[in-house]
Formats: sequence, C-alpha cells, structure tokens
Amino acid sequence: ILIDNSYSMGYVEEGESRFALAKKAASRILKMMKRSDRAALFLISEEVNPLVSYLTDDREMLLEKIEGASLSFRPTNLLPGIFQAYKILKESRSPNREIVLITDLGINGWQGFDEKTIREFDPEVKFIIINLNKGTFSNVALSKADCRRLTVGETSPISAKMRNYSKENISHLSVSVFLEPQSKFQIDRESGEKVGQGFIDLKGREEGSKDFFYNFPQQGTYLGKVEIQEDSLPSDDKFYFNTEALEKIKVLLIDGDPGITSFSSETFYLRLSLSPTSSGVSVAQSPLIVRAVTLDELPQEKLDDFSVIFLANVGNVSSSLKEKLTSFVRNGRGVVFSLGDNVNAEEYNSIFGDLLPARLGEVKGKSKGEGKLEAIDFQDFTHPILKVFAEGKEGDLTRAGFYRYFATQVNPQAKVILSLEDGQPLLIEGGLPYPRAGKVLLFTSTLDRDWNNLPTKPVFLPLIQQMARYLALSTLREEYSGTFLVGQEIKYELGLRELPQSVEITDPQGKKFSVVPVQKRDFSGIEFGPVEIPGIYQLSYITDGKWNSKYVPVNLNIESNESDLSKMETKEIRKLFPSASVKIIDELTNLEKEILQLLYGKEVSKDLTFLLVGLLFLEVFLANPRGKR
Repeated sequence: ILIDNSYSMGYVEEGESRFALAKKAASRILKMMKRSDRAALFLISEEVNPLVSYLTDDREMLLEKIEGASLSFRPTNLLPGIFQAYKILKESRSPNREIVLITDLGINGWQGFDEKTIREFDPEVKFIIINLNKGTFSNVALSKADCRRLTVGETSPISAKMRNYSKENISHLSVSVFLEPQSKFQIDRESGEKVGQGFIDLKGREEGSKDFFYNFPQQGTYLGKVEIQEDSLPSDDKFYFNTEALEKIKVLLIDGDPGITSFSSETFYLRLSLSPTSSGVSVAQSPLIVRAVTLDELPQEKLDDFSVIFLANVGNVSSSLKEKLTSFVRNGRGVVFSLGDNVNAEEYNSIFGDLLPARLGEVKGKSKGEGKLEAIDFQDFTHPILKVFAEGKEGDLTRAGFYRYFATQVNPQAKVILSLEDGQPLLIEGGLPYPRAGKVLLFTSTLDRDWNNLPTKPVFLPLIQQMARYLALSTLREEYSGTFLVGQEIKYELGLRELPQSVEITDPQGKKFSVVPVQKRDFSGIEFGPVEIPGIYQLSYITDGKWNSKYVPVNLNIESNESDLSKMETKEIRKLFPSASVKIIDELTNLEKEILQLLYGKEVSKDLTFLLVGLLFLEVFLANPRGKR
C-alpha cells in the first residue's frame, strides 16, 4: 500500500484533507485483510518513507502505523515508491500480488517514467489506484518574496510573487506582509507587525506580483512573512524571508588632486553625487555618509569605519597603502580605483598588482578638444550596478564621451562591466581569492571632467551611487542569499573566526537539536538537514560568553509545480503501464466491494471451480437410479 503524502494531499474538500481520506481508505483496505494476507506500507512524496518495509500479516501494527502517519511538505515523485513496491512483490510467491496507490493523481508526480523502467515492472502484479482528486480545484500559491537590503532611511520595496494554478480568474485576493525585528522574534509565536496589505486580481493559469514599500525604523535583521488569503491548500499560502536594514554606508574619498578650490578638486563631482545635500534629500534620509581626504591626511583616518574607499587619481602610492587596502578588501569592504594624470602605470602594476583586476598599459586618446571622443559600447546589464540602466529610466550611459583612458590587460578571473567603442574596458570588477572578501572596481578614466564628460551627464549620479552600494552590500548579499527549500541540506556560514563548540537549532514547531560546526578551507559554519518543515529556524550559540542567534527561512519548493493540482488523465497512466493490469477507483463509497473483487479474484474463481465440480458430482450421483448401484 502506497500513500501519497506530498503537500498537495493537504488540499481540503468538504472539511477534510485528501491525506486524511487516504489514511481512511488504507485503513478500510487493511480491515478487509484475510489471515493469510500480508501487506507492506509506504508513504511516498519525492522521497520514499517506509512505515512497514516488509510484507506482514500483523494488521494491528499496520493500522497503528497509518494512524500515526503525517503529511509532508515535499512535492511528489511516485516512481521510486512504485518501483520499491514492485521490488518487494517480486520476491513473493503469492498468486495474488497487488500494488494499491492512494493519491490525488497530481500531474507533477508522474515524472521520470521511461521505457527501461517500465520494462522492469512485473505484468503479473495488479496496479490499483485510488483517486482522491475530484477534478475541480482552486489554488493560488506564493512563489517568492523579496526585500532589497537597503540602509536605514531608505524606502525598501517588498515584492511578492504568486501564481493562480486554477483555470478561473481570481479577483480581490488579499495579500499581507508581516515584519518583526530579530530581537523580538519568538519561534513558537508566528506573528509580527502587519506592515502592508493589498489586493490583487489574477487571471487563470497566470502569475502576478504585488509590491509593498517600507521604511525600516532602525538597523538590524528583520524576519518577514508574506501571506495570501487562505484557500483549500493552506501550505502554499505563506512565504518566509529575512532582510537586513543596514547602517548608513560610509564612503571615504582619497583625493589625488585636491586643487586650489573644492570645485577644482579631483573628488568634486564624486562628492556631489554621493553627498546628501546635493541629492535633494536631507542628511537624515540619505543612505550615504561621505568624507574626502588627501593622501597625506589618510593616516589619521580609521579605515574600519568605512564600507567603501574611492581612490581618485592618486599618485605616489606606497606598499603600506597597498597593505591597508588589501586588508580593507579582505574584511569584506570595497575599493574603487579611478585613474588620471597622477597615475603611473608601472608603479600601480608593481604595487597594486594583486589588488587590481587588470594590468595597466599606456594612456590612449588625446587631450580635451583634440580628436574623437570614445563612447560606451558594451554594457553588462545583468550586473547589479547597471540593472537600473537596463530600461533607460536612469538615463543613457552611451551619451558620455571619453577623451583619454588607460589601456588594460584584464585578469582572467575579472569581469568587464563597461567597455568603449574601441573595445577597451572602462569599468572592471575584481577581488581577492579569500572567503567573504569584498570587491574591487577599476575605472580606467577619471571621475572628473579632465578626461571625459561623464560627470556632466545625468547618469553620473546613479552610476556612482550604484557602485558605492554594490561594494558596500556585496558580501552581505552573499550571506543573505535567500531562503532554503524543504528537502534541502542547510549549509550556513557563521562568519566567525572562532567557531562555537555546538549550535542549538530550533525548528518552526519548537523542536530542538544540536549540531557541531565544521571548519573547511572555503567554509566555516554548520550543516544540517534535510529540513522538512517550512518556517523560521533559529540557530543559537555562545561566543565570548554571550548567546547569539541567527534565523534561517525555509519555504516550500513551489518551483516543483506541486501546487498545480491538475490530475493525470487515466489514459495517460495506462500508457505508462502498457502490460500491467491497471484499475483506477474514483469513488470511495463502494471501496470494499471493488477491492474485494480485485484482490481476491483468483481465489474466488478457484473456490467457484471446486464448488461447480462438487455440484457436478452431486448431480451425477443423484441422477443414477438406486437399482442400478
């Protein structure tokens, strides 16, 4: 007996889930067992869970196992369970061998059948399918929730995606967003503040999205949940996520050519694009804090206070500066090198060689007003820095012209983000080969008007701000890479130099267990799973004598299409088992009668044969006259 316990079996009709009906059907079949009958019992989803893995006549034990069986949160894959059933029955010598599959016939569960597998199925084994899918359903599933990690003071968009799996249109579906600071979260109390609610109309079989906007009041980690109006399949009506409200990004500008006035300085346009007063917003609202210094003033600065450093046409560089910048990047921060007249290519290659994403060559082009301006030709719109320019809403980068720039030889592991018409790279990304290291950007021209007119174009401000944000958030983006899925192994980087002895994990139902962290060459954290329950998992450990907690969201694998409740047609199922005797029972009212006829057909026929032979002998006996005996 195979009971489908995938999450689609949680669909509720007339107050009862399909899984509850499946358990009742299995119990009814077992109560009909004769003393000589034996049965095995499995729960199947995308994994095979043996409740009783061998054939037994212990009916009470089988019934007890069914009573304790629970619905999973996994999608369906029926093939491994059916194959396991055939394997067990192959070893039996009984003339009557049957597989009883109790399922909703969800179309998603019939993947992976091929000719080789089908040939291995025994045609002598009867295949009985009890169908619990009545054919009509309405279901909407949340497939994703995403919240950009921005700084305190910025308005963060929260986007929720959902899909209508039914044929009918759905109007005025309620969508809500809940958020709670990590410090207030309780694992056994799923709540949080409702920060947004709206409604959406979805056409049949189509996907839609709903956007919300929230201004995080303070720095820290927030745990979130998007929830749609509950329908008949409640398990796919929630999606969990976490996000980070960051402190303001602190940017340090190292000015290689300060000039006599601020207007003539190398960092003038950088300050205009990054400083809050020039962006039309107040200091409190701005996500950036900017400080400009000269190379001589740099020793007085504490670099750990900053997230991003811009070196603007800095000459006379030293190995000590290289060591400071290398340490800065290794600790997860970002550096931008912009070039100019003060930059000596040989000196930069010698001192910054391991840090730069490309080797500098000769200066190309001519002075301002002489010769042709080179325009931007290649743009990698898939890169996070340029995504805002993909639809042209933030302006057109190709309108900028470049008089001079350095030729470069790009490192194999580096990435070109922008290139000029002659094929020379303009913006290159690199980094250091260390876990959780930050990023390095090389801009091969100046970031003022000496070598180009880019600072005079509207695109300059969003480009520079995107560069600063990308460098500040790149390592955080890796840490918060999204949610995990039910059925996955959790691999979580703790980011600690000294690992705790153990980590206590609390699942969404409040159950606790401990794991020992592992230290590998490229990983320092914990591994556990596979996880079976959607929700928020709490990871607790002691460092420096204090308890610390991390939180991991786990969601259903909606991409498996398990939420599509369309059923596999009978004729298609028969095609999968061309030589097998397949019987599909669609109505449970006369289940016992139909099962009796199917299960004991051979034995009934045998008994009937003996009865007919006996009646024949009796007839012959009675037909003979007494006198002739």
